[in-house]
Amino acid sequence: MRKNEYTSLEEFKSQYIGEWAPSEGHWYGLEFKYKGAVYRLNTGSMYEDEEDKMFNLYLKKEDSESANKEYELIGQYESMDELLNARVINNILFRDVIMDDDTELIGQD
Repeated sequence: MRKNEYTSLEEFKSQYIGEWAPSEGHWYGLEFKYKGAVYRLNTGSMYEDEEDKMFNLYLKKEDSESANKEYELIGQYESMDELLNARVINNILFRDVIMDDDTELIGQD
């Protein structure tokens, strides 16, 4: 059974770079689960000590008490195309990860 709510790559892209509500034409973040790990895609940085790129990809830490940060930055991208062609998760293209049948969308903000 398909868990993923996205029906096309264009649907995903339009929510982060297209003209789409609710927040100034796009969502700011997406939390999703892939192969047992939880990730967060964020437009812009989540923490002040990070360089501010257009798209930042994070891995949720299992033990976040030790570092004051719940997420670990694993990739930063200037454009949607750069993000979609990145192989930062298990050496798989992000475009394939985000469209995988088993990718579960946990939340958007």
